[in-house]
Amino acid sequence: MTHLFSLPLFWAALTIASFLAGQQLYRRLGNNAFIPPILTGVVLVVTCLELSGVSYQTYMRGGDYLNQMLGPVVVMLAVPLYQFIHTMRKQWLRIVLAVTLGSGTTVACAVLLAHFWIGDDAITRTIYTKSITTPVALAISEQVGGINALASAFVIITGILGALMIPSLLKLLRMDDPQAVGLTLGICAHAIGTSRALELGPQQSAYAAMAMTLTATLHALVLPWIV
Repeated sequence: MTHLFSLPLFWAALTIASFLAGQQLYRRLGNNAFIPPILTGVVLVVTCLELSGVSYQTYMRGGDYLNQMLGPVVVMLAVPLYQFIHTMRKQWLRIVLAVTLGSGTTVACAVLLAHFWIGDDAITRTIYTKSITTPVALAISEQVGGINALASAFVIITGILGALMIPSLLKLLRMDDPQAVGLTLGICAHAIGTSRALELGPQQSAYAAMAMTLTATLHALVLPWIV
């Protein structure tokens, strides 16, 4: 059994199986936003690591296989985006302003809170990447002197909270038209928010994919220079 725990493919397979189990639970509970598949998957993987005593470094030898697949998966989001590209061209100024101001505000608030409440420079640098999809967040976190393991955790927590709160909050504020919901989910909750947008409708998913892609690109260009 100890030999099995040292195999990278074992942890890659376990991660996929944990996500699929979370997906089944999510569907059985009527797509309850409080229990997204990624949260269940993370809990199952962490539990297995704790019980087996395997280190994060050992796990990541297998997890890195999945990490390398995240880039192509993000590119696949171009499919829903293509369906509404003509409408988006007419709204380019609105989209650019939403992405720039929205992502700037979320990052500034998080960094200021981390700086004054936690006061740890490495954590503050890591939290810069909280609203970017994981593969981009890991690359930027390394450039700005952050902690990669924490970067992944911050991205997941941000995505789950955003996917949970944004649709209800916008509905409460009567700003829940499909385009606004999609843009907000893509800017604030990256890939997890875009996954939630896919459930809400094709227009929400298209705008979320656009916003997530532009936000990641903007942060990749600007954050290393600012920090």
